[in-house]
Amino acid sequence: MNPLQFIKKAPWRKIAIGAVFLFVLFVTLIVLVGAWFSYQGRREWAQTKAELLSRGELLSYEGLVPAPVPPEENFFADPIWEPNADGRIDLFALLISPEEAARIKASFPSDADLVKEGNRVQVVQAVGRRAKDRSMTPEEAAFVLAVLEPVQGDLDTLERLAKRPEARFPVDYSKGLAMPLHHATALLKLGQVLQRRAQAEAALGRTDQSVDDILLILRLAHTVDDEPVLISFLVALSLDSIALDVIEKQVPTWNAEQAQRVGQALGQSDILKQAARAFRGERAFGNQLIDQLKQASHGGFGKILQMMVGVSDTENHPSVFALILIDVYRFAFLDGDRAYFNKTHQRWLDSLEKEPGRVHPHDFENIDTELEREKQEMNQYRHVLTLVMMPAMTSAFSRAASVETRVRQAYIACAIQRYALSERALPSALNQLVPRYLEGIPTDVISGRPMHYRGDGKEYVLWSVGWNEKDDGGNGSPNEKSPEKKLDWVWKGHLPDAVAAP
Repeated sequence: MNPLQFIKKAPWRKIAIGAVFLFVLFVTLIVLVGAWFSYQGRREWAQTKAELLSRGELLSYEGLVPAPVPPEENFFADPIWEPNADGRIDLFALLISPEEAARIKASFPSDADLVKEGNRVQVVQAVGRRAKDRSMTPEEAAFVLAVLEPVQGDLDTLERLAKRPEARFPVDYSKGLAMPLHHATALLKLGQVLQRRAQAEAALGRTDQSVDDILLILRLAHTVDDEPVLISFLVALSLDSIALDVIEKQVPTWNAEQAQRVGQALGQSDILKQAARAFRGERAFGNQLIDQLKQASHGGFGKILQMMVGVSDTENHPSVFALILIDVYRFAFLDGDRAYFNKTHQRWLDSLEKEPGRVHPHDFENIDTELEREKQEMNQYRHVLTLVMMPAMTSAFSRAASVETRVRQAYIACAIQRYALSERALPSALNQLVPRYLEGIPTDVISGRPMHYRGDGKEYVLWSVGWNEKDDGGNGSPNEKSPEKKLDWVWKGHLPDAVAAP
């Protein structure tokens, strides 16, 4: 047979037509499935949104952003908080000049090796790490104060500003991922400086000045109370922790008036309330981000995703396959993902607020388990945004509960100090502090019961049952850094120095 006749008689046209038909059918099915998922997602988001709004929940920054305050009442209304040309806020001259370094080295030869770092914060932090498990020596303390002496004027300015009743930094919430929060970094550095200065002053017997610095650190933590931003909240937790570390070591050295001043400041704290505000802000941030993703171009969509996961390689353009996946996700799954994101946030908030002043770890662990399961199942492709955003948040709940516990323990410790100075002995039970030193015994954040206390006449221990919700008898596993991995959350104190002295 002639080959040309064979080709003509072969069913190639039918095969080609059949292949095209199958391809069109396949694409049509994909589009129909995508359209069904898209419809389901839009309906689910509409229902979720209506339900949350009917409960009075705020899903955007509108209603969460604090109102401006008069400059004369605003902690941040001062040129010291103006960003420099690089957009950073440098509160004081951080770098040590060669001439100054030479003078310091000559005056403090035993600490001269620390000055080579050239940054005031790093230098005083290095001294603090060296004296981690003990008080600073008088020479170390004098060294710290010498390093900080050139910035004393700026610290005096901040002390003056701290007396203003309000604090509103002009955060541009509309910028989303690019929202500048340089003041948060500056606050954290300032807290570290004040921590070391407080320790140095205490080592030199300047207890009043040390207490003033502790109170200033606590005030700094409150300057971001009204900011519905998770990063700001985490900075506030760090500042509280810095102050609490100093308080735990120094409270036995205080007189009654000093203990009362710090106790009053601690009594104004409500970390769990601030946590709820921060997580509502994080939900508003997520909804804002989704709106931006829906409107973004291919390149803009990819760039936003890169920023979310911390990738800044702007030269790495998405492949054709990646662009197809982006379109599929945006068309079929984005609205459903938004619904899941908001529902998950609400479950967290409902647990956080279902019993005032208390946290239920098992609720958060259950949500974490569900999120981990989502990562292993097909839903990981439907809930990409939620699964990317949530891991950065889950550990914040245990940290918030841990710091709130320490605040309550420090509050009790200040009352114990006042009691012991008056009675010349530690209380045998916490109810002896009521009503003269405390209106009531602060409860354990986890169990909801009164804080545990044990004393032997010279030393005492306060403890919470911790994230495992089990009383381990005051064993705090100090080698564990993460709050959720500790056993009990423990505060240790002892008889006031003035009472214990022979």
